[in-house]
Amino acid sequence: MIEPTLYFETVNRNSILIKAKKPFYDWINFVDPEFPVIPEDEGTIYLIKELQTKAKIENWLKRNFDQIFRNELNDFHTDEQDWPQTRTFKVFKEWFSYEISSMIVDMVDKPLEKQ
Repeated sequence: MIEPTLYFETVNRNSILIKAKKPFYDWINFVDPEFPVIPEDEGTIYLIKELQTKAKIENWLKRNFDQIFRNELNDFHTDEQDWPQTRTFKVFKEWFSYEISSMIVDMVDKPLEKQ
């Protein structure tokens, strides 16, 4: 007997995977040298409203990058006085790499929970 193919539901969101680059790690290790942070290949996934094209997602990121920038800084160092004052999209791209995905598939048979 042939087992039926399982199809998973998609989520009505797009995602942006943010990964810190060397300038971010240089900054955090400068402001908090007692607890050095070692660069890692892991990142943070941000779910955003569903947009139709990669260009629209890129435009969304250009308008909203500072929210992500601030969240990434805050995750490692909460004193905003120590944060870089110049947070342009150019600086954001120097400090972080990003990958965009327009297809989010939910493979878990339980509701999402926000924390």
